[in-house]
Amino acid sequence: MGGNYDYSVLSAPEEAVRCSEIMAQSFVVNPEDELHYLHQAGLENVRVIRQGSEIVGGLVLLPMGQWFGGRRVTMTGVASVAIAPHVRGQGAATFLMTSVVQELASQGIALSTLYPAVQGLYKKVGYGLGGSRYSWRMATHQIQVNHSPLPWYPCPVENVDSRWRTLPNSMGQRNQGNLDRHPLIWHRLLNPPGDGTLSAYGLGPDQPDQGYLLTYQERTAGGTILTIRDWAAPTLAGMQSLWALLFQQRAQIDEVRWAGSAVDALALALPEPGTQTAHPAWWMTRILDVSQALSQRGYPSRMDGELHLELQDTIVARNHGRFVLRVRGGRGTVAAGGRGDMTLHIRHLATLFTGMRSAQELHVLGLMQAPSETVSFAKDLFTGPMPWMADFF
Repeated sequence: MGGNYDYSVLSAPEEAVRCSEIMAQSFVVNPEDELHYLHQAGLENVRVIRQGSEIVGGLVLLPMGQWFGGRRVTMTGVASVAIAPHVRGQGAATFLMTSVVQELASQGIALSTLYPAVQGLYKKVGYGLGGSRYSWRMATHQIQVNHSPLPWYPCPVENVDSRWRTLPNSMGQRNQGNLDRHPLIWHRLLNPPGDGTLSAYGLGPDQPDQGYLLTYQERTAGGTILTIRDWAAPTLAGMQSLWALLFQQRAQIDEVRWAGSAVDALALALPEPGTQTAHPAWWMTRILDVSQALSQRGYPSRMDGELHLELQDTIVARNHGRFVLRVRGGRGTVAAGGRGDMTLHIRHLATLFTGMRSAQELHVLGLMQAPSETVSFAKDLFTGPMPWMADFF
């Protein structure tokens, strides 16, 4: 049986080839594409495990940020977690994920977020359900928005990320879980696979832009599809202008698709329902550093008080024990100690932190123990819209 694994950064560029082969086996993709992806991410961000001298697993780290309570929280995304077939079921994946959690925690990073193939592995190392990503679709002729309150103009695709980076972040301040993207995510948005047409449009008559739209259209067996790769329009007028631009393409485009939240702002901006949603993808979050996570996050400005926590974390020792979160004016500070009024596992704190489940829900489900007044305070403290992100990594 397996065991005796070692965790490290890639020690030589040629090792990326072996790592890409394992990832290609895991995700049923082309090894050359995976190798290209590893180089784009930066080989210094690739982590591997070895059994003896043989690489038997790996993953990619994407340092970035994620918005909660209107404030940016430091987060490292974990992507492309893969284990060689001949060592699966022998603890290699648990060792890999335990090692990366401990490494990131030692660096003072607040959170880690990932999209799981299966949730059980990640729950075991302290990840909790964080939020969702819904796929939406709509027949173009059903949009029925004829008037654009704001003008559009075409924009060169190559400078989308540098020109409009602040716009999705401004929307992230109002949404739970949106990303302050890693450059690789921007790159992949601007370089979709296939031979379709990528287009970018800026919104508004004056600088700075009041929104933008990035689309990709292609012919498929099911018709001509326009996918919204990315968009930002913080106002209702901006969203109505977006729909008007897409409605004008109904003679060429059969269907519009995009990714968003369960209660989606774009869908709600339509005058009549006509959208369809597919089953969501769920992402998971791990609190790596309790003090950093709770102090970086934002809170309702009206709230003033203390939350006394007692946390269980068997992987990151400094997260295990009692903490006091003091909140005032929308900001939080954390100190060790306190009464430990609220007792819960680190993975359930992650679910509370993102807003995926309320303190009341966690209490009713038996996933948290606390007196009723503490449950009520925590429920209001972590209140907000349901967490979601449009990006997949």
